[in-house]
Amino acid sequence: MTLEKIVAESAGKIQKIWKPEPRHTEFPFPELLKSTKPLEIEIGCGKGKFITARAEKSTERNLLAIDKAGKWLKRRRLSAEKRGLAHLKFLVADAREILRNHIPQGRVSIFHIYFPDPWPKRRHRDRRLVTADFLRLLFDRLVPGGLLYAATDDADYFQAIKKAVQESGCAWQMREACNTRLTTDVELPMTNYENRFFTAGCDLYYLELKKS
Repeated sequence: MTLEKIVAESAGKIQKIWKPEPRHTEFPFPELLKSTKPLEIEIGCGKGKFITARAEKSTERNLLAIDKAGKWLKRRRLSAEKRGLAHLKFLVADAREILRNHIPQGRVSIFHIYFPDPWPKRRHRDRRLVTADFLRLLFDRLVPGGLLYAATDDADYFQAIKKAVQESGCAWQMREACNTRLTTDVELPMTNYENRFFTAGCDLYYLELKKS
C-alpha cells in the first residue's frame, strides 16, 4: 500500500469519527426572539429529559435546548412535536457561537447548565465550558434579575466555577448547595447524568447565579 493511499484512508476514517460543529449563519428560530414571552436556554441538554418536562409545565415561556451532539435531539424534537410543545426548540450547535452571534443582549430569563464535562485532567481544563469569559457572555445575555442554574458532580470543577464567577467581574449574586436543588422545580425529573450520579451516591453541587 502506498503512502498516499494510507493517508487517504486515514483521513477518511478521521472524517467519519470527527464531524465539525454546525455553524449557523442565521438563527433558525427567529420567532423565539420576536416573542414577548420569557426565553430560557439549556446548554448541553443531552437527552433533553429535563427541558422537555419543564416545557410541559411552563407553557407561558419559550425554551431552547442546545447541544453539540445531535444523537438524541431529533428524537426529543419529534416527541415534543407530538406533545404539542411548540414553544420548545432543539438546536445542534456550539452554544457559545449561538449566544455571541444570534442572541441579543438582555433577552434570556434563565440559563440551565447541568453536569457539563468537567475535563478532570489538568491538560484538558482549557476545554471546560464554564469560564470567566463564558460567564461574562451569559451575564450580558440575561435580563436584569435573570438567573443561571448550574450543577456538577465534580468538586474541583465546582470550585473552579465559583472562582470563575469572581474573575468574571460581573455583578452576580451567588447561592450554592450540596445535594439540594436551588430551583423551585424540585418536582421535575433529574437529568440523565444527575440521576446516574445520584444513584451512585455521588455528591451533587448546585449553583444559582442572579444578575444584579
